[in-house]
Amino acid sequence: MIRLPANMEVRVPAHLVSPLQVGIAWTEHRESVVFGLASHLATPGRTVLLVRELMPLPSEAYIAEPGHGAAWSGAATLPVLNEALARHCGIVVFHSHPRGGPVSLSNDDRDNGRRLLAAFQNIIPDRPHGSVVLGHDHSAGIFLLPGQDDYSAGGRVRLLGKGIRDLPSDNTRPVYTPEAAFDRQALLTGRDGEARIRSARIAVVGLSGGGSQVVQQLAHMGVGEIIGIDPAKAKPSHRARLIGITASDAKRASLKTDIMARLVRRINRAVRFTGIPHAIPEQPAIDALKEADIAVGCLDTYHARADLQDLCVRFLIPYVDVGLLIRPVEGGSGVTIGGNVITAIPGLFCLWCVGFLSEERLAAETGGRPRSYFEGADGQAQVVSMNGLLASKAVTEVLQLITGFAPVTEELAIKKYDGLGGTLAEWIVQPDRECAVCRHALGAGELIWTTA
Repeated sequence: MIRLPANMEVRVPAHLVSPLQVGIAWTEHRESVVFGLASHLATPGRTVLLVRELMPLPSEAYIAEPGHGAAWSGAATLPVLNEALARHCGIVVFHSHPRGGPVSLSNDDRDNGRRLLAAFQNIIPDRPHGSVVLGHDHSAGIFLLPGQDDYSAGGRVRLLGKGIRDLPSDNTRPVYTPEAAFDRQALLTGRDGEARIRSARIAVVGLSGGGSQVVQQLAHMGVGEIIGIDPAKAKPSHRARLIGITASDAKRASLKTDIMARLVRRINRAVRFTGIPHAIPEQPAIDALKEADIAVGCLDTYHARADLQDLCVRFLIPYVDVGLLIRPVEGGSGVTIGGNVITAIPGLFCLWCVGFLSEERLAAETGGRPRSYFEGADGQAQVVSMNGLLASKAVTEVLQLITGFAPVTEELAIKKYDGLGGTLAEWIVQPDRECAVCRHALGAGELIWTTA
């Protein structure tokens, strides 16, 4: 039995997108098949398969069967099953119908897919499995979820890169209804870009000087939902930098999430704001983060960044990190003012890859003591104008990921801020290809506990 989707998604990290497209390209006489090994994440309304590795079907495994797009020997599937069992992954079978517009699984695709997915589920019951066809701009698939006997159909495939590219099924492409408020914005983003903005969910983690300005700008931009994550309450010192705060908020110690909810409501009631008054890695914050398309971190400490980065790597969520540091010059007068905006795309690089996070920095932050002794960074200098400059660049990075309005280059870069010189410049980075975080946590998804 085939049923409508429970909001299915297959997410492919950036480094696997090109190999996937090459692997499923048609030969002269037949379709080509690539197996994806995938973990997953689950929310109340959505299941996301997170591709961790690709295993193309060797050319010698195909057998000639007239009337079938691709057929292969059963023995050719055994290495895939063995690897999936060893890594406790689900299996996604990819092939292509290379044309524009909506695509669909043929009757043969469906029949073979049902048999394969049932066999996969019998061997690996705790992970979802899928059979997916990709077109130039659409996808289609059937999926078998843990504990279910019937199949979900539809969903979308998300290809990560410097822009997020979604290949929806026929009934999931967002549609934009023109609004006068966004006519000028649409001149840059286009109708499709505006539709994607309206359907986007952006998590903003940390709602003080930088995060509050990110929330404000996202609301003006008209994103579909802003997920604000911060456990803290307002206090008098926040009045110099937290956008939307009032004197009574500081006096009453209002939750920052409540202040942001009011700010968004006053800007655009069509934008949904979901406030999560918890800190990552508390479970309510993790559950909220799993709903996000993109995360923006406006955090003061390396430890907080490390927690957020590791979750984004695990769930294949692009992460835009914002940081500002103002400190006195040692042994003299004056200050140094620096900052960064780093857009870490899963499969391209993470904050560990480029040396922004390191065990040495984490240890220095706690003075070499256990993490439980960490006292935070409330004493750091903050200036609202400088927070605003970095927040604006972060929102522009989000806009690029959603709409792809600007051309992209092959180089990998981060943005560095010189507060004294007033410049924001690109720094080319060379990621560590042996990065332990990317090698072991990338796309790891939900923890599934099994007994031997």
